[in-house]
Amino acid sequence: MHTNHSLTSRGGGFTLVEVLVASSIAILLVAVTLMLLLQSAREGRRGFADATVEEAVAGLQSQLLAHLRVTSATEGVIFAGPSSIIFARGPAPDYPREQITFNSGTGQVLYYVNRTMLANPLVLHQNRTNVTLRQLGFSPSIKPDGTTNCALINVIINMDDNGSAGRRGSGNPASVWRTFSIEMRNS
Repeated sequence: MHTNHSLTSRGGGFTLVEVLVASSIAILLVAVTLMLLLQSAREGRRGFADATVEEAVAGLQSQLLAHLRVTSATEGVIFAGPSSIIFARGPAPDYPREQITFNSGTGQVLYYVNRTMLANPLVLHQNRTNVTLRQLGFSPSIKPDGTTNCALINVIINMDDNGSAGRRGSGNPASVWRTFSIEMRNS
């Protein structure tokens, strides 16, 4: 008896070509998935850096507002340099002269409750590995007639993530420039 096998029966295996095509597709899918995961992680790191810097700037701004808003405009404000300000809450000797200063070398913003005793200042900000204060400046406002208005103090803050989000090579750190003005009280 002769059997005609015109139809080929297929066993349970795959041909080499099928295995190579399936492997190539699997490798491509894994590579794309890994690339997307890495991109997502990078964006997450950048988002965290942006939020961290924004939070640090807001915290420093809040502290500066709290200390300077209660300053007496009639007692005068002394700009002891672009990064330092001397002020008082009222007349001497009842109210000592206070000072806020930024030391760019240490990255600290120091608040001295009494300038005559420069020991133990309150640290309003200190640089960390993921937050660096680059600039803090104080300046008087200008009145419409062109004279200075020391009752309205302008503040500028520049802070960034010090490259912690991996943006060093791109030159695009999580950087925040914030400017605001603080009006002194009139008494």
